[in-house]
Amino acid sequence: MVKKISELEIKSIISSEINNSMGFMGGALSESRKKSLEYYMGEKLGTEVDGRSQVVSTDVSDTIETILPNLLRVFTSSDQVVRCEPVKAEDVELADQVTNYINYIFNKDNNGFSILYTWFKDALLEKNGIVKVYWDDAEKVEQETYENLNDQEYELLIADDDVEVIQEESFPDTYTKEQYELFKADMESQGQLVEDIAQPKIHNCIIKRTRSSGKVKIENIPPEEFLIQRSAKTIEDASFVAQRVLKTRSDLIEMGYDEDIVDNLPTSNNILYNDESLVRNSTIDESPTDDSPDDSTAEIEIFECYVKVDMDGDGVAELRKIICAGTGNVILENMPCDFIPFCSLTPIPMPHRFYGRSVSELVEDVQLVKSTVMRQLLDNMYLTNNNRVAIMDGMVNLDDLLTSRPGGVVRTKQPPSQVMMPMQNQTISQQAFPLLEYLDTVRESRTGVTRYNQGMDADALNKTATGVNALMSQSQMRMELIARVFAETGVKDLFKRIFELTCKYQDKERVVELNNQFIPVKPTEWRNRYNISITVGLGTGSSEQQIGMLNNILERQLQAFQLQGGQEYPMVSLKNIYNSLAKIIENAGLKNVENYFVNPDQGKSMVQPKQPPAPTPIEKIEFARIASEEKRKLASLELELKAIKGSNAKMLLENEIKMKELELKYNAQIDSAQIKAEADLNKMLVAESTKDFRDAQQSQQNLQKQIESLNGQPGTSKAPTGSEPIKQG
Repeated sequence: MVKKISELEIKSIISSEINNSMGFMGGALSESRKKSLEYYMGEKLGTEVDGRSQVVSTDVSDTIETILPNLLRVFTSSDQVVRCEPVKAEDVELADQVTNYINYIFNKDNNGFSILYTWFKDALLEKNGIVKVYWDDAEKVEQETYENLNDQEYELLIADDDVEVIQEESFPDTYTKEQYELFKADMESQGQLVEDIAQPKIHNCIIKRTRSSGKVKIENIPPEEFLIQRSAKTIEDASFVAQRVLKTRSDLIEMGYDEDIVDNLPTSNNILYNDESLVRNSTIDESPTDDSPDDSTAEIEIFECYVKVDMDGDGVAELRKIICAGTGNVILENMPCDFIPFCSLTPIPMPHRFYGRSVSELVEDVQLVKSTVMRQLLDNMYLTNNNRVAIMDGMVNLDDLLTSRPGGVVRTKQPPSQVMMPMQNQTISQQAFPLLEYLDTVRESRTGVTRYNQGMDADALNKTATGVNALMSQSQMRMELIARVFAETGVKDLFKRIFELTCKYQDKERVVELNNQFIPVKPTEWRNRYNISITVGLGTGSSEQQIGMLNNILERQLQAFQLQGGQEYPMVSLKNIYNSLAKIIENAGLKNVENYFVNPDQGKSMVQPKQPPAPTPIEKIEFARIASEEKRKLASLELELKAIKGSNAKMLLENEIKMKELELKYNAQIDSAQIKAEADLNKMLVAESTKDFRDAQQSQQNLQKQIESLNGQPGTSKAPTGSEPIKQG
């Protein structure tokens, strides 16, 4: 028997998942992230003593701020964060269009650089960075004010179905009325009657316009707002994922929820202002309050949950989107969904765990020890510079002694050497500075952030180039590993979501500027073609190293091109050389390769075909002489041909007459012997005539071939340049 789950059971499941999820307030994860934020912000360590040094080292901040620019340069050096690689030959053109369009959505429709910056920084500082990607089809309501509209303009404005008039004010159009009265009087003076028309008006109005334009939206999620099942290893295999946010009553009503239900929801009492958000906003000593008398701005704790639950009782859990207020007390929405709209990345993944390790964790203990050593060193230097003094009681004026100033006088009752004695302090600088140097080495080995890529080593010029390059290579490898992890996990997942959402929900053609051209995009043509793999473009080594390698490749290509005699193929084509130049420009941080080099595929269509060189004056005279001589020869041949044609026609006519005469003789029944003799004779004559005719015909054909040769027919030599074709008469 199929048993459907009740709403009370759903509330119980949601409440239990929220309370047991990772990231819920008060857990070890929240405490770890709070600590990392404090170290990054350079907050006090909690071991401070009044009157002693309270300096704090900034190793966490320095390390993260050094890594972040290198990572961002990898992903933002060009307009294409990702490239779509086709898996079938027929998808090559489609892959180029998809590549350009999804990058357009990320960079133009959304602030791609800002999203990556916040996303990467959250991951480096607080274990995991989270973004949310979804299709936003919410209606946008705007209020507009119009003044001095005539009747036609007003009617056209309110004719739009998306427009609702909130306030309208009309008054007579005095100027138009005066013009009409003058026109009417003029026509009546000419004896023509003019029918009265409605008096025109001027309109002032305030309207509310509702716009609906769906698009892919990407948002950065603060780590403390993200909840996930404790046993989950990835977002995809998690049975529970949620986002915890604060929404005002006005926001919920605008989202379409029932006003009576929203009015009865309890306020949050600032639950989300936990320790993490307080440290981030540097308001630890302040407690946020909501003193607004407007109940519509009161904030309510909302959980947007994505949970796998068997709603229909068929034994298979389905993914559903459930929005509830509080920890599941009131369910506002419960509907099926296709996927969980969150993407996560971490710099140091831990196998079989969702949360990895942050770069901050690698440096926190180094910052703590360095801060302690620096405080002790400074305290020691303070004591050394302001040495303590032993005195004989009653023999020294204490006020003079405690007032330390240049040229100050200390009054004594005995010689100072007898009543005052400086106390010696042992300096610790010889031990402290090597320890600080060692701690910097530990930090460098853990993070890959060295003084060389920070530009802080003054002695780098005194070191060998080989040694510095080896250190830089090791550091670069650590950076590249983090970049590769980011690319193959969160970034690739994000762009796959963009592609899928666009194919599913964008049902209208959109014209966008791609590669300096306005191109119509129809994602509906992509819906059944999910065979496009998304590849994040990451090079090998730094930009300078890549430019060096590309220059070497380009040099070899040019050498091969010269060996081919300046012709394309079999080893190198112009497109190969163009690709190398394009990559050099890309790694140099420049955009729009077309500003520097023309794509050979486009350049071929722009090149005009070469025209043969113009003949010299001497060549023109020679060509004219040859053409004149050939025309003379041809005229002679044509006359000869006409003569042959005339003799042949005469011979055929005579033969025909003879045959007619012979037939008449047969019909008159002439003597058979005579007939036979005459017939034999005529046969002989006909045979001779036929032979002559065949000879003439062959001669005619030979002449025809000569004429064709002179006219430059196919298979023969052409007539000289500058002469006209010779026509057969």
